[in-house]
Amino acid sequence: MSEKNEGSANEKQKQMESYLGIKDIAELYKDIPSSVLFKRPLEIAGPMSERDLSIYIDNVLTMNKKVIPFLGGGAQNHFIPALVQEVISKPELQNAYTPYQPEVSQGMLQGIFEYQSLVSELTNLNVTNASMYDWATAIAEALLMSVRLLKKRKKVLITASVHPDRLSVIKNYLDGPKITYEFVQINEKTGQVDLADLKEKLTEDVAAFYFENPNCFGVIESKAEEICNMIHAVDAIAIAGVDPISLGILKPPGDYGVDIAVGEGQGLGIPVSFGGPHFGFFSINYDRKTIRQMPGRLVGMTKTQDGTQRAFVLTLSTREQHIRREKATSNICTNQSILAFGAGVYLSLLGPEGIKCTAEYCLTAAKYLSSKINELKNFESPIFTGSHYNEFTVRLKKGKMAEVQKMLVDKGFVGGFSLVECHPEFGETATYCVTEMHTMDDINNLLAVLEEIDKKLGGK
Repeated sequence: MSEKNEGSANEKQKQMESYLGIKDIAELYKDIPSSVLFKRPLEIAGPMSERDLSIYIDNVLTMNKKVIPFLGGGAQNHFIPALVQEVISKPELQNAYTPYQPEVSQGMLQGIFEYQSLVSELTNLNVTNASMYDWATAIAEALLMSVRLLKKRKKVLITASVHPDRLSVIKNYLDGPKITYEFVQINEKTGQVDLADLKEKLTEDVAAFYFENPNCFGVIESKAEEICNMIHAVDAIAIAGVDPISLGILKPPGDYGVDIAVGEGQGLGIPVSFGGPHFGFFSINYDRKTIRQMPGRLVGMTKTQDGTQRAFVLTLSTREQHIRREKATSNICTNQSILAFGAGVYLSLLGPEGIKCTAEYCLTAAKYLSSKINELKNFESPIFTGSHYNEFTVRLKKGKMAEVQKMLVDKGFVGGFSLVECHPEFGETATYCVTEMHTMDDINNLLAVLEEIDKKLGGK
């Protein structure tokens, strides 16, 4: 090290700042709102021995409080058969990087091929890619794909009922290529797409309309086929976000005219895991023009040259590391293929009847809970008249939702996803979710606590 101490981390940092033309590191984060910046040093304990660290971690974990979640908003606590984790944890499937290279093992390629086939069967769309990062990026990629297919159209429509977290990602993706977007409002009474507003905004410069079925309020689009017909009337592309488990009882998107179906794959055998990692699925109706513009990659099945053995290969890969950069449709690379593999295992284990039974329980249990909550004096549920799947809205007539949520946590429950900030027009409202992991005892115990809260709020 020189006398000037040029090798020190501090000196190297100053050199980098000078090269970048900034005064300090803080300038790199100027685009981040100050309200979310962490402005104090991290309170991290000093070095510990393995023994001391183990004791410390055990003590921290014992502070966790067991609660039963009824939290809506997209990530759902579904049952995961033990065999799913057993299969995807096999040593031969473990790798340090995503399996996107042509020479990837036949076992992984077959697993992804089976996943693609099963999701295509679920959505009734004939091509599914080898997965996306998550639901949000799948939506954004679908919108970009639509603009590539309809080159002269640089505008897309998005349902106003899209989840705010997904919307944030969509906006980021559309900003770079300067694609404009406009919201299509929902009907204040039904919670479904406002068809009159959609018709008015479906002009000839629109490349696509994205809607969700069910939407983030849990409302099912009963006129999904009419929506797709309206989109196709102006030669635009219909994109639907769907809950894969709900397709056990709801009509698949391919049956009502959707061109691209996307959604969150977390419910297909993937733990909630504090919000990730998850994966998104992406299905389309095949033709030579559309498939070439699909993001990600496809695994296909063929035969060896002598025709004696079945073989799995990367049939199509349109990412920038495989083809000329200007021809690439997406730079998606390190997506969670092992999770998509697990989803294939999950779907194989449950089969059509298992998915149907799961969806039926989710729907009926949610309907029961919603109707019982609505009987309480200071609660209204749901706030929309449209049919619901397993998520539904709950509105307070008196009091604050944040206070109710705190009281629920104190009693061992996590209440709904608050809509107070993202949809203040609905008042003190939250989205609740019920899955097959909620027993009737769980539901009735939650209702008992809500009855207590209702009394505190001045109810019956």
